[in-house]
Parts: sequence; C-alpha cells; structure tokens
Amino acid sequence: MIFEQPRTIDADLPPANALRVYRWADLPNLTAPALYRVTDPGQEPREVYASKHKRQVLEGLMRSPLYAASYCRLSDQVLPLRRDDGVNIECKMYRGDADTGRQKYGIYVLVSQVELIEERGVAA
Repeated sequence: MIFEQPRTIDADLPPANALRVYRWADLPNLTAPALYRVTDPGQEPREVYASKHKRQVLEGLMRSPLYAASYCRLSDQVLPLRRDDGVNIECKMYRGDADTGRQKYGIYVLVSQVELIEERGVAA
C-alpha cells in the first residue's frame, strides 16, 4: 500500500516537537535489527523488520514528527517504510520556515500505530 504525499499546504503551524535532523546522531542511536508491529484502523496488524538507518528513522518518527528536508536524506528510509512495509507516514506541508528561509517545507508524521516487538541482535 502506497500513501501519497498531500498536495495542499497546511495553514497551521508545524508541531512544536518536530525534530530537524542535521545528522544521523540526531535520531535515536538504535541500529540493531528489530521487529515492529504496525497497526492501522480497519487493517490486520502486520510485522515490519527494520535495522540501521531505517530503524533510526522509524524510532525517530515514533518519538516525534521529523522535518522532511534533512542532511541525512530521510526520504531514502521513509519511502521504503511506506511502499514496502505499508507504514502510514504522511508528509504535511507548511509555509515559511523561519530557520531556513524556505517558502514551503514538509514534516513527516507517523500515522500508523507502531510498537517494538523484539530486538534481533547487533547490526553488522
């Protein structure tokens, strides 16, 4: 299941707890392989396996929304989570980023309910 990014721009302010990611160290330092349960209304729960940067992004989204424009190319991890694993992650668009001067920008928001089932050891 693929979730499309919205085409409209939100007039509200972005979430106050949104994290701007400048480097991988800004995300949770969890890279070992792990298994997660993903739940969405009207669907059967499913299991998702994540490790390395994919896990860091998933863990980061579980804690707070993430600015889409980052130096770490978060989209390289968000898109497979959406496309391959069916995790519902929206990209909400906003106007006027005071920190960067961008006219419009996006923030990734985790919509699915995600919980850690188990860690599977140390990532290579």
